[in-house]
Amino acid sequence: MAIAYEEKLSQSPLVDFVFQTEDLTDGVYAASADARWDIIFTKCPDGTTQVLLCGPSFKVRQVPYSPGYKHVGICYKPWAMFTDIPSTTMLNETKMLPMASLDTFILQGITWKMPTYENVDQFVVEQERRGLLKADPIIRDVLENKPVGMSLRSVQRHFARTIGMSPRRVRQIDSARKAVKLLQQGYTLSEVAYELDYADLPHMTRMLRRFTGYTSHGNKYRGESV
Repeated sequence: MAIAYEEKLSQSPLVDFVFQTEDLTDGVYAASADARWDIIFTKCPDGTTQVLLCGPSFKVRQVPYSPGYKHVGICYKPWAMFTDIPSTTMLNETKMLPMASLDTFILQGITWKMPTYENVDQFVVEQERRGLLKADPIIRDVLENKPVGMSLRSVQRHFARTIGMSPRRVRQIDSARKAVKLLQQGYTLSEVAYELDYADLPHMTRMLRRFTGYTSHGNKYRGESV
């Protein structure tokens, strides 16, 4: 697989990280499950542009790539919510947003300028300023292991209504993605299982295969979601 990949932290508390990639060859990679919103801004080899809005997902998809495509992406926190787009309507879905011009697109009824890797945080700040993006405090506190003053059943119902999956599944997906990143950094399977508190190696490898498509046989994988 020949994809140049770079990521960095965001200044926004509602964003996990931002990334940029460039496809260098033809191929297919496994787009992992990702229990959160993502936006991908793409410049195509022919000079056109496109924007993909990706809802929370618990499925792995095989995504083809071709040389010359350049992407900038935002991976939001699991508790970041688009105020006028219910997450459950986009569960396991990816939508191509309408382009108003070559360098502008339409999201939430507003025309936006295509951000770059250097200024993408400004796009998120403007989303927040306009009240189009906000944190769900219940999801945030549950995932950060803070008390929420709700019964377990109420918490489960809230997660189901809000992002279409249980707290347990969100944690499983997040842990599987973290495990793959550690493996890509050179950690052994045993080290990763210990670090992330998996019950045993077979359990960890099942979770990785289920939520990221990764196997110890070297599946093509790219950490960001598309």
